[in-house]
Amino acid sequence: MTRYGFVASGGGYRSFYSEGVLVWMKRNGLPVVHISSTSSGNNIVVDYLLWDWQREELPPVLTRTVRLNVTDIFHIFSNFLGLRPQLLPTGTHLFTVDKKTCRKSLLLDDPQRRELLAEHLRSTRWDIRTTNLSQRQARSFSVNEILGTIDDSTLDAFMDVFLAGITTLPYFRAITLGGDYYIEGGYLDNTPLRTLFADDEVDEIVAVDFTDYDYHRELDKLYRSTSFILPFNSIDTHLLVSDMQLTLPNTRIFEQARLINEMLGMIGKESAEVSGRRYYRKPLHVLRPKDLESMTISLKDSSAQKRYFELGQQEAAALFGENPSLNPSAAC
Repeated sequence: MTRYGFVASGGGYRSFYSEGVLVWMKRNGLPVVHISSTSSGNNIVVDYLLWDWQREELPPVLTRTVRLNVTDIFHIFSNFLGLRPQLLPTGTHLFTVDKKTCRKSLLLDDPQRRELLAEHLRSTRWDIRTTNLSQRQARSFSVNEILGTIDDSTLDAFMDVFLAGITTLPYFRAITLGGDYYIEGGYLDNTPLRTLFADDEVDEIVAVDFTDYDYHRELDKLYRSTSFILPFNSIDTHLLVSDMQLTLPNTRIFEQARLINEMLGMIGKESAEVSGRRYYRKPLHVLRPKDLESMTISLKDSSAQKRYFELGQQEAAALFGENPSLNPSAAC
């Protein structure tokens, strides 16, 4: 049976689309043995790995998402980002994160969820991609190594890495690890494919590309606005700029992955060693939803999470066809 790697890219509420794909694959018996994530992708991965695959219809945070009453919307915002507005704003960041509160909201204090997480990590590798801002380089952390045993101490270390992996400036304060400042991986690599290509247990890779977005239309809309709505335009412009910074590099990343596959194919090899690390030629199946908005801070559309999740399910079904045992036809 084909073993899949899955890339959970960042993208705000777009990540519910990725969760839809993951849930569809689990329900249809397609084994995901290695997941690499960054930014909001980290949130949906922890939700997926805390899901009781045998007894629950949907992952726990997602279950609240599809109900969408007022209380649930508040909890989704809390769970999805673990944010609290600053009591005394300094101008350097908009939100602070209480690590203990965030850990609890992610259900990591629940003993049964901890057991599920430990069980699922025995069959699934998970890497979190971050950016070491002090050293100006990307870094992947192995969650399986951090959580070799799961207790309060190891979960505390995991939360440091998890929060580093979702930290976007200037919304959050950068996380300090080992004396260096860390922020989310999307600044250098919003689609972290590298560890999946280096894993010989992964046969094929499924990734989501959120760059099919009409930036021309959005800029036109902002530029035609009047000065009387400056505060609202400022928020929307800031979100758009962050979105462009974190998603447009995907184009280069996918091109590099395609090139590596083609080069290995041309020289007739299935793998090659580069800088002491071996990379394998793997079919890369890319889903490209069109015009999904991040809406992380503005919360202007409370129904987006559910719609994006359902769209992810639909497009995963279309990618794999009616018979999930068949490999997807379109691959890099």
